[in-house]
Order: sequence, then C-alpha cells, then structure tokens
Amino acid sequence: MIRPSRRWGDGDVVRILVVDPSLELQRMLQQELGSERMMVFLASRPSEALAMLPLVAPHAILTEIAFPEDDGLQFCRRLRAAASCPILVISAAPTGGEVIQALDAGADDFICKPFAFIELKARLQAHLRRWGWHGGRIVPSYYADDHLVIDLRLQEVRVCGRRIRLSRIEYRLLACLLQHAGRVVCHEVLLRAGWEDRGWDPHYLKLYIRHLRSKIEPDPARPRYIQTVWGVGYRFCPYPSAPEAGVEGSQEAEP
Repeated sequence: MIRPSRRWGDGDVVRILVVDPSLELQRMLQQELGSERMMVFLASRPSEALAMLPLVAPHAILTEIAFPEDDGLQFCRRLRAAASCPILVISAAPTGGEVIQALDAGADDFICKPFAFIELKARLQAHLRRWGWHGGRIVPSYYADDHLVIDLRLQEVRVCGRRIRLSRIEYRLLACLLQHAGRVVCHEVLLRAGWEDRGWDPHYLKLYIRHLRSKIEPDPARPRYIQTVWGVGYRFCPYPSAPEAGVEGSQEAEP
C-alpha cells in the first residue's frame, strides 16, 4: 500500500521510497523527511516496493538489505535495473565486504544503523543535487533502463548499449522531455526548446518527434517513452510499460 506523508499533486515534489521491515523506523523517517517538498512512501518488503516503483516513480530510495525472508542484495540489483535514481542502503554496521557488495549491487551509498538524521538528510540532499535537484525542483539529467540510456551531462544517448547519433534539434527535444519526465510538455514549449523560435510550424515538431521515436523506441509505431497527449503535447514516460495496441492511432493528424 502506498502511504504518502502528505497530500501532493505537483511534479516538483521529491518522492522518497523507504523500504524497511521496521514499522517504527518507517514512521521515524516519514516524520523526519516528510515536508511540503518531500513526499515519503513506505514499504515493508521488497515485493511491495517493486510493485510500487512504477506508481511512485521515486527520486530516491532508502532501503534496508536485511529482510526476514528476502535477499537484500538481489533486491538492490532489481531496484537498480528498474530505477536510475539514487539508492541509499540503510543497514546495521557491516561486517566484511557488505558495503562493497551493496555498492556492487547498485547502491549509491551505505549508511550504518544507528545513524543521525542530520547526516542522513545531508547525504540524501547531496545525492539529489547530483541527480538534478535544483531550487526545490527535480530536473532529471539521467535516465537508464535495459533498452535506453540518456545522459544529458555527457550529452550521450544509448540504445541497447550502442551510442546513437541525434541531430541538434532531436537532442534538444529529448532533453526537454526528459527534464519534464512524467509531465506533459506542450507543443509551444517543445518548439521553443527545439528551435528557439516561435515562428516554426508545429508540423515540424510532429516530424522530428517521429524521427526521434524511430531512433530510441523499441517499436516506433507503438511508442513506450514518448507518448502523445492529444491536442496538448508529448510526455516522456520514465518507467514505460508495454503500450496498448492503437495508442497512437491517428498520430498523423496530431501536431
């Protein structure tokens, strides 16, 4: 069950997924981290957290790796395969190579229990800044899954591990969509991003979106990443699911 710490509705709220079998620690983290700009979601088991991922689309994950009935390191690997956001492991003081194992499994940091909340907050904010948190708003600069990798910092796009070439306009459009991931970007905003000029015909946008889809989508006729919002614009879906047949339908009529 998704249990947000407060009501929310805008795309500027930082979403934190906490995964820990301790209900007491869940409540403490929700109380310490929950704010008007930070929404905390809680899960007790890896299976629950994995089911929540596409619904929450977290900007950061705080997770234990010691679960009564689950392999925490395998869970960490599954998280990394499904999410590109920072993963911070919070667990008991490690022995041997547990820290190295957690980092090798995909974690970005390891925080030992017991910990000071002020240190946890500082580390979390540092990871969010590196990921793209600026002035109260998340601006993603990186996305990765098993098919597509977009790294705006390196100005690099890879499909199935191979770097692909995008035109300057295609890259600008993709960057704009990623920076507003999960939200609808209207035609006018995309036109300004691509051409820096409001005088371009919106039909150019449709043409370039088609070119972009042909380069990054597994099936350009049934797009997973760049979805059309009829009469409004387009949306980049950071956790795409298999599209339904006919979703794009009469795209030719849509600018």
